[in-house]
Amino acid sequence: MLTKTDLATPTLIEGWLRDIAFTPIQRPDPNNNWNVEFVLSGPTPLSLRVVNTKALPRAITVVCGMATAPEHAAMFTKLPENARKEFWQQLRASLNREFVEFQIQGAAFAECPTLVQLTATRYDDGLTLDSFARTVASVIKAAFDVMFFYHERLGEVGAPAGGEFAFKKLDVQ
Repeated sequence: MLTKTDLATPTLIEGWLRDIAFTPIQRPDPNNNWNVEFVLSGPTPLSLRVVNTKALPRAITVVCGMATAPEHAAMFTKLPENARKEFWQQLRASLNREFVEFQIQGAAFAECPTLVQLTATRYDDGLTLDSFARTVASVIKAAFDVMFFYHERLGEVGAPAGGEFAFKKLDVQ
């Protein structure tokens, strides 16, 4: 466990990401103290970041942002009003979980969510490799739940032959 004087560094986080089988890349980021990106590869690659914000220098935040594919947005507009409301309510309910916070952008009920951002924050007094790995896993599970939710409710539209999900990956800070 880190002490108050031993804050998380990008080097430490990069090492931990390698320990859990990811390839980290430091990204320049004037909005944060530091920013490390990594990708969960596979048929549906998922880009995530670990940032140390200026507002919370004793914490790290795991971030994943996804923009809705135009095909899903078009399918959403074809839903009746009650189904659109149910879509938003069920999406919120599915994301309401321990450790992971979410933001959904868009005009609730009227339009398909335009962006889903997932975050989980760990403070230095509870930050260990174990807690970090569980935090990363929690954000990844939430992101895949969002993808499957869209597939179930709006269809598997826009998926190329390789099976990549129709969400556009979005670098969100």
